[in-house]
Amino acid sequence: MKINELREYQLEFEKRRSELKKDFKEVTLLRNKFVRDYSISRIQKLKLDEYIIGKGENTFCNRIENELNAWGNMHGSPAWKFGVYFGKYREDKRKDYRIGKKDFGDDIQVAYENVKQEIIKLINDGKTENYEALKANLISPMFKGKILSLYYPKKYLNILSTKHLDYFISLLGIENSSESELDKRSCLMNLKNSDSVMKYWSILEFTRFLYLSFGNPNDEINDKKLPKALKGLKLKDFPPIEKISSEAVELTVCELPVKTKRRKGNIKPNYEGKSKNAKRIGGRGELVVLKFEKDYLKQNNKERLSKKVKHISKSDDRAGYDIQSFEINGDKKFIEVKSTLNPIGKGQIQITDNEYNISQELSNYYIYIVYDAGGLRPKIWPVKANDLLKNKYIKLTPVLYRIELKTKKKN
Repeated sequence: MKINELREYQLEFEKRRSELKKDFKEVTLLRNKFVRDYSISRIQKLKLDEYIIGKGENTFCNRIENELNAWGNMHGSPAWKFGVYFGKYREDKRKDYRIGKKDFGDDIQVAYENVKQEIIKLINDGKTENYEALKANLISPMFKGKILSLYYPKKYLNILSTKHLDYFISLLGIENSSESELDKRSCLMNLKNSDSVMKYWSILEFTRFLYLSFGNPNDEINDKKLPKALKGLKLKDFPPIEKISSEAVELTVCELPVKTKRRKGNIKPNYEGKSKNAKRIGGRGELVVLKFEKDYLKQNNKERLSKKVKHISKSDDRAGYDIQSFEINGDKKFIEVKSTLNPIGKGQIQITDNEYNISQELSNYYIYIVYDAGGLRPKIWPVKANDLLKNKYIKLTPVLYRIELKTKKKN
């Protein structure tokens, strides 16, 4: 997401931020009380029934999941996430003490003691931000994320669902190469803390901003319950960027077929929706190319150059290109990315006057066309700008005119 677009969302959020602070006061007081009630020394002394879910409202696990639900939603995931629990298990309808993970042991008391020690280690390692130890900790990812956020709200994000983390990372155009929920939360926290506006927000303000501005993942919308007028408008969520594997392809430009006249429909085009979707697809394509360029340089033993690849358009829309990368010999390469969800074939791309002019000024200016940009296996066609723009088979069509004028009142 470009910085100017992000600023527009932030401005809208500012209109509501002061009134939302009242909502945060109650849950902040609950968090403070929880952390006071469960110091490390207190956790060490907790008995099984004081910890476990299914044994009343005042247990450690129940307070985390239900009393502090407004801090971070854990509902919908099974009770085994707590390590041990009291309840049913699959076809066994009896309520009993259960062990959620074999790593904790076969005996309930032994397993519980191991769970406690893992929680204590988690809190200690969270303080020093020892990410290797945090990742190795046996506590389940969602439970781990909530504990860290409750004890260290300035360090750890309170978005617990992996699906939601992937959704926001993709939408905001954040570069990520890790499948770890801890790293994904860290990516979003880095965005918050490096932004001149959001770094002053609390963690509750930041997460509320994300949900109010962008909502939940699209695939959580039930298609059957959508009103008829909204059917077909739901966008498909992109897969996590770290899971995609793109491929460079060599293509040739063919002669365009003769156009046949099409009747204009009576439905008014949704220009705003198309623009928003185009930005979303464009941002995705840029991330695909950014990952591709870095991976390519690494594979060719150019680790140092890989680290220098820059996502220019995120901070500067006027540069005339999206990514600055490198040839294997170290020469700079300037890349303008054009993206489509369609497969290789007939299509359209748009180039601005600024992009065209810059492409004529820079000798190593490329246009990378990304096909199937929203899939797991995008295809990238890298082509020198002049080779494409001077090809006899392409058709350049002016789609925008600038009108310069000066006005005054009539006499």
